Amino acid sequence: MTVTTPLPGAAADADTSDADNADATGDTAEAAAGAQAPPQDAFTDESLRSHLFGIRWPLLLQAPERQLKAPPIPYDEHTTPEQFTRRVIFGATRYTVPGGLLLALSQLFSAAVPVLAGLVVDRAIAHHSIGELIGWLVALAISAVAASLCFRFGSRTGFYGMQQVQHRLRMDVTDRLLHPAGMRTDHLGGAMLSIATGDVFRLAATMQLGIYPVGELAAVVACAVALTVISWPLGLALIIGAPVMLWIMTKAGRPLQKRSQAQQALVARATGQASDIITGYRVIKGLRAEANAATRYNQVSADALDGALKARNSRALYMGSMNTVTGVFIACLTLGAAALALNGHLTVGELISVVGLTQFLLAPLTGLPNMIGAPWASGVASGGRVLDLLRTPFADDHAATAHDKRQDATSLTVGDLTVQPGECVGVNAEGRPARELVDRLTHGRGVLLGATAAGELDIDDYRAQVLTAPHTADLFDGTVAENLAVPGAEPGRIPGALHAAACDDILEALPHGVDTRVGDGGTRLSGGQRQRIALARALAADPPILVLHDPTTAVDSVTGAAVAQRVAPFRAGRTTVIVTASRTMLASCDRVVDL
Repeated sequence: MTVTTPLPGAAADADTSDADNADATGDTAEAAAGAQAPPQDAFTDESLRSHLFGIRWPLLLQAPERQLKAPPIPYDEHTTPEQFTRRVIFGATRYTVPGGLLLALSQLFSAAVPVLAGLVVDRAIAHHSIGELIGWLVALAISAVAASLCFRFGSRTGFYGMQQVQHRLRMDVTDRLLHPAGMRTDHLGGAMLSIATGDVFRLAATMQLGIYPVGELAAVVACAVALTVISWPLGLALIIGAPVMLWIMTKAGRPLQKRSQAQQALVARATGQASDIITGYRVIKGLRAEANAATRYNQVSADALDGALKARNSRALYMGSMNTVTGVFIACLTLGAAALALNGHLTVGELISVVGLTQFLLAPLTGLPNMIGAPWASGVASGGRVLDLLRTPFADDHAATAHDKRQDATSLTVGDLTVQPGECVGVNAEGRPARELVDRLTHGRGVLLGATAAGELDIDDYRAQVLTAPHTADLFDGTVAENLAVPGAEPGRIPGALHAAACDDILEALPHGVDTRVGDGGTRLSGGQRQRIALARALAADPPILVLHDPTTAVDSVTGAAVAQRVAPFRAGRTTVIVTASRTMLASCDRVVDL
C-alpha cells in the first residue's frame, strides 16, 4: 500500500485530523466531474481525420460537442429491479431502434454471402459465363461491404444511446449522493463509489439487449428461410432445432446467472472496502491498525476471488457444453446436406451455400443465449443496488425541491442559544455535546431562523442560509482553486478567504500555487493544510450564517492565532458561530456561551 507524502509547507501543521466523516456540503457533481476533465485540446478534429492515400477525409457522423440530455428513467418505491432494468433497456429508443435495425440488416447481408457464393458456382462457373461471374462477384462484394457498414454504424448508434443513458444514470446517482439532505444509510463511501461506477456501467450495458440480439435473431430467421428455399428438410430441421437449443441454453444458464449476481456483490464489497482503506489510511496508520485493516481486506478479497473463480468455472463449463451442443447440431445439418448432395438433391453450389450458412449460424446460435443471459443477470443485480441508492431515505425529513434562495440575514436560535444578525458568537464546547450541536445546526433540527422553524423550509433553502463547516472536511481530486470554486461564491472573495484561513504559506510552498492538485480527498496535503483549505472554502462561500466546528485543531498555535485574528474581521456584517474549546478562537468572538 502506497503512502502519499504531504506537500512542502506542512511541517508547521500538527497533523491530528480525526476519522469523523465529513459532509460534502460545498461540492457538486459537476465540480467533481470538472476536476477530472482532460484538457480541451487533448483530441482535435484534425488528429481524428484519416489521411489514407494522402487525402484528408472528412469526419462524418461525429458525436456533438455537448452531451445531449437523455430522459430520466422513471422509478418509485414499488419499482422492482427487473422493471427498472427493462426501462433502462428502452431508455434511448431513438438510438437503439435504428441501431438494432442496422444490425439486423448487417446479419441479412452476411447471410446472403454464402448464398451468393453458391450462385456464383451454379450460375457462372458451371455455365462458363464471364458476364454472370463478374455480376455475381460484384453482388457478393456489395453484400460484404453493406454488412460491414451496417454493423459499424448500427453498433455506433446503439453505443451512443447507451452512453447517453449511462451518463444520465451516473448523474442521477451522483446528485443523490451529493444532495444537501444527505442519506440515511450505513453504507461506506467505497460501496457508494462502486455503485456509481461499476453498477451504473453494468446496468446501462443491458441496453445492448435491444440491439445485438435483434441482429442475431434476424440471422437465424434469414438462415432458416434460405435453407428452406434450398432444401425444405434442412430448413425444417433448423426451424425446429434452433428454438429447442435456445430453450436448453437459457435453462442451463440460470445457475450461472445466480452465481454471477453473488460474485458481483462480493467484488463490490471488496472494492468498497479497498477504497475506504485507502481514503482513511492516515487514520489507520495513526491508530496503528494497519495489520487489522490488511487482515480484514485480505479476507474480503479472498472471498471475492473465490466467488469469481466459481463463477468463471461455471461459465467455462456452460460455454463448453453449449458450444458442444451447437457444434453437434451444425455438424448434423452439414452431414444432412452432404447426404442430399450425394443423392443428387443438391447441386454443388447449393451444397456450398448450405455449408456456409451452417457455419454462419454457429455465431448467433452460440451468442444469443450468452448475449441475453449474462447482461440481463448482471444488469438486474446492479439495477437493484442502483435503485436502493436512489431510494435511500433523506437524512433530513424536510428535504424537498431545490430553490437555492438566499434571504437576508436573520437571527439564529437553537435551544437556549440565540445569535443576532452580524454577531460572531463562540460556543465553548467539545466532545459529544459539540458534535450534537453542530449536527443539529447542519440538519436544521430544532433550529429557528427568525420566527421560522428550519423544518418548514426546503433543505436547500435552509442550507442557503446556514452553512456548516464540519471539523473534518473533504477535498476532491482537483486543484486548490477548483476546491475553492464554490457555486455562488464571488471569485473576488477567494484571495481574502485564503488569507483569513492563514493559507498564505501553503500557497507559497505548493509547486504550482492554487493550481496544484491536492489528490483524492486532499491526500497530498497534511491534515492542517486540508483543514485550512476547507476553512477558506467555507469563508469564500459567504453564507449569511456560518457555523465553524473546531477550525484550528490540526494547526500549530501560531497559525491558530492568525486564523482567530482574521476570521471575525473577514466575516464582518455576517453571522458566525464558532463551536470550539480553543481559548484563542473564543477570545476573538464578540461573546462566548458555555454549552
